[in-house]
Amino acid sequence: MHRLPASPDDLAGLRAARWVRESTAGQYDNWGPDAQAEQADRMIERYGLTESGLAWQSAASGRTVHLRPEFAGMLGAARAGLFDILVVGYVSRFQRNLKQTLIAVDELHSQGVAVLFCDERILSSDADRWDDFVREAHEAESYSRKLGRRIGEGLAHLRALDALLRRLWPPPHGAAEPLPPQLPVSVLAGRGDPGPAGLPPRH
Repeated sequence: MHRLPASPDDLAGLRAARWVRESTAGQYDNWGPDAQAEQADRMIERYGLTESGLAWQSAASGRTVHLRPEFAGMLGAARAGLFDILVVGYVSRFQRNLKQTLIAVDELHSQGVAVLFCDERILSSDADRWDDFVREAHEAESYSRKLGRRIGEGLAHLRALDALLRRLWPPPHGAAEPLPPQLPVSVLAGRGDPGPAGLPPRH
């Protein structure tokens, strides 16, 4: 096992493996697989890393990706000494779980492997950037938790609105079918969809 690189200046010639995470299968956005690959390509070339040919891709929540077989496979390859640097496009694409991120990085370091986060150019074994790394990992989890709360609040609001509309305008013949999914959205958008005969438009 070789000494961990102290800074990006020590990366030349080391063997790089890649980690890519999608939140859900088929995710395509500014942080999707293509964007992550481009980030990795640039940093591997910039720092003179050698491609090991190893790469793992997982479609999983950042809060639970540490439980996935792809993550276990990556750690297993590190224990087997198959690569020196794990290249990750964005800090948030590694995990969105501060505790598990620190556990994983500690495990990788114990096997002589450091993590290079391309977006912030943070090397996990660079003592001068440790605080930056922890802050970015914390922010990644914090964003996930806030988003989860907002989605939950939004769904609760839509369910309450749907229940109210069903009381005001029940389905014909006592049918129990839920209102069309687009109805609450149109109401929230203020389109004033017409109600049943004899009732005012819904606003």
